[in-house]
Amino acid sequence: MQTRQMQWRDMFDIAVKWRRIADPDQPVLWLDQMPARSLSRGFNNHINLIRGQIINIRYLAYFDNILDFIKDRILVYHGAYNPRGLLEVRQALENVNKVEDLLPIMKFNSKTRDGFTVNSKVPSMKDPGKEYDGFTITITGDRVGNMLFSVETQTTEERTQQYQSEIESIYKDLTAKGKALMLSTELGDADAVCNLILSLVYYFCNLMPLSRGSSVVAYSVVMGALMATGKEVIGRIPKGKLVDFEAMTTPSPESFSKTAKTWMNLESLPRWYQSLPSVAETFPSTRTMIEVLNTDLSSHCPKKS
Repeated sequence: MQTRQMQWRDMFDIAVKWRRIADPDQPVLWLDQMPARSLSRGFNNHINLIRGQIINIRYLAYFDNILDFIKDRILVYHGAYNPRGLLEVRQALENVNKVEDLLPIMKFNSKTRDGFTVNSKVPSMKDPGKEYDGFTITITGDRVGNMLFSVETQTTEERTQQYQSEIESIYKDLTAKGKALMLSTELGDADAVCNLILSLVYYFCNLMPLSRGSSVVAYSVVMGALMATGKEVIGRIPKGKLVDFEAMTTPSPESFSKTAKTWMNLESLPRWYQSLPSVAETFPSTRTMIEVLNTDLSSHCPKKS
């Protein structure tokens, strides 16, 4: 009997199944498996950061990064289409400290008077020099308290295929280097495998292939894959930071890997890990999975000093 080799989606799907059971009220779907009529129109993952007077504080830590990116794109736009007014725009941008400060600058050009969109790009590791569509930032409104500041990613068939091709290439490299690591004692080999795991997650987060839960699924995969290499995540994600948004607002997989490794504080797995029972055998049914997900673990978790 032939066994099928595990692919990248199989690895993520383990975390997806647990995420579905953790909160059955919130369906977690692979967007590329939705009905064809939905995919042909495109499926948008839409997040409001500011809507009127409501600020989405979950993403507050990323407002400055996104604002700097918008300011840079505004300069590029005016340099190409409004060179005479570039100096005035540059001076105005020096006084922009928050998103609301952009509203007067929108009036500098008739095309952006009612609002504008800015698109991010994600560099390819597989084909250096090539870029994929990242997320779209939209700002509309005429005054503070009456503006919309949002980001969204569009799931189209072409975009999905581009990212999946990138992820498949990294996963193939990860599988080869992971096997070599099992026979190696070189520290550099372990670091290279760690970077590949984080690069895989970088493209997964930018693709946003799930209807919800992309961040927790991605980080769960990171922790599991690192355990397979003999490493344990000791650190915690800093307050206010999010795995998916960190990847989306970071310009390259190398930069994301560098940041994520400072969060994780990796250590070698203790020997007793090898004696732990199989998860599939220990929690063989949906009932046992729900039970363990609802277990109070506070007494087992170290308290902050």
